[in-house]
Amino acid sequence: MYHRKLLRVLFVEDSEDDMELLLDTLHREYGEIQHQRVDTAIALRAVLQQEKWDVILCDHNMPGLDSSAALRIVRNENMDIPFIIVSALIEEEIALATLKAGAADAIAKGNLSRLVPAIEREMIKSSTMQDLKLAREQINRIAYYDQLTGLPNREFIVRKVNQLLKRSPAPDKFALLVININRFLQIPRSLGIDAANRLLQIMGSRIKDGIGEAGFVARLGGDRFAVLLPEVEEQAQLLQRIAKMNEHSSEALNIAGQELFLTCSVGISVYPEGGRDFHELFINAETAMNMARTEGGCRYRFFERGMNESGQERLLLEHALHRAIKHQEFLLHYQPQLDLRSGRITGVEALLRWQLPEGNMVSPAKFIPLLEETGLIVSVGEWALTKACEQNRAWQQAGLPPIRMAVNLSAIQFQQTDPAAMVRRVLHQTGLEPCYLELEITENIAMHNEETIIRTLGELRDMGISLAIDDFGTGYSSLSYLKRFPLHKLKIDRSFVNDIGDQANGSSLVKAIISLAQNLGLKVIAEGVETATQSSFLSSCGCEQMQGYLFSKPVAADKIARLINTPVLANSSVP
Repeated sequence: MYHRKLLRVLFVEDSEDDMELLLDTLHREYGEIQHQRVDTAIALRAVLQQEKWDVILCDHNMPGLDSSAALRIVRNENMDIPFIIVSALIEEEIALATLKAGAADAIAKGNLSRLVPAIEREMIKSSTMQDLKLAREQINRIAYYDQLTGLPNREFIVRKVNQLLKRSPAPDKFALLVININRFLQIPRSLGIDAANRLLQIMGSRIKDGIGEAGFVARLGGDRFAVLLPEVEEQAQLLQRIAKMNEHSSEALNIAGQELFLTCSVGISVYPEGGRDFHELFINAETAMNMARTEGGCRYRFFERGMNESGQERLLLEHALHRAIKHQEFLLHYQPQLDLRSGRITGVEALLRWQLPEGNMVSPAKFIPLLEETGLIVSVGEWALTKACEQNRAWQQAGLPPIRMAVNLSAIQFQQTDPAAMVRRVLHQTGLEPCYLELEITENIAMHNEETIIRTLGELRDMGISLAIDDFGTGYSSLSYLKRFPLHKLKIDRSFVNDIGDQANGSSLVKAIISLAQNLGLKVIAEGVETATQSSFLSSCGCEQMQGYLFSKPVAADKIARLINTPVLANSSVP
């Protein structure tokens, strides 16, 4: 026996007495019955929208409404409620037609002993169908939705794109976007997998909020998302949507007690120019995204013919980078830094180089950004710091005058849980005194959690390490961090040095940077000095140190000893 504490019955019946007769029969089996009676099409539609019902018991002959019409109304409302005809008089042919149309049973009012068993049968069937429906929905969710973010997955987007392609007479323009969270790989390494998963959930939600009702957002896996915009308006409107999405996604967020600022790189392919099926559209959007990512920051790129070759080249380079680490193809060269007062080399900058097995050198402009994007800069950067400190210690043990070794520290490395501990470990391992190490950081480091950066820099300063801001004027460029960060030195970027004497305001800008540094109590070093004119001007403005091809290009360690022992005139080049 199918037991229910409550049965919710909708009577489609014009007779109050007949309804009471049916209720008496039902009360013998069901303790509580919630019911309502209607006898018009308008009332039936209204009550179907207002309440949920377990079963509909419908008379056949009513003024203005019969069981066939009532069943059509129920099905038109997309209701799967069991529909049982209970009538004193219904022709067999009509009853059969109604059963074929979806009625569950037809019972004569003179034979109500069949009523409860029919209801119980239909309740069991309805419960089973509901379980099957939930199972199908769960299977569909597993097949087409990402379990972490709750967003649609790649298969969902594939299906939607294919639906758009089947439009007739011809598909309208639509856009497929591939989105990458820049530098995401550092999150699980520094904050853990739970923090990374939470970040993906938040970023997925922000991307969805930024796109709104204009399109579908899906997670492709890892740190990549996709957006399908079924209707592409003018390019300006499309860019407006992307800008809104980027605005949402780049807002500060707090994960595991850390304030993070993340940006996205976006690649866009538009049908039909960017591809004529999903595979081509996706590959081309991903290629454009990789191009945007190499440019850094919050960037977007439309796919253009010719990008594929660059994308293939980048993929090969990334594979080669992994091989380079495994086979130790990296090495360090050292560029002398000249003290203008003494005319001697008082420091060197360690510069990472990559030499292929056949002897060719890969440009740092190509592989350094890729090291940062892939997160490989963390392990390679620690190796470079160790190697540089070992070399400086070796020079001292060989009897050379002590000099300061400058090593670049990437903003990615600064996102480690404790970069100060890494530096302390390297110093202990190599035996180099902290006063002979200078760490160069870029302005972009100021875009991360400022309080954490200040605390870490303070730890490094307290060790006795010198701190320099590199490439000043090309990045974040805020006076606030120059005042708040415990820096010792400001390094003028080569792009400003190049403008000395050539640009109307080039010399004035360099002079202003030097004056600013002096007012803040910072020493100044200029890089990329190539001419005597540049050297003389910098010296006249009070710049203390310089490095560049005028004195020496970066050289191998074995060539540094002669340079350290040889005074260098400011207006001559080093042979």
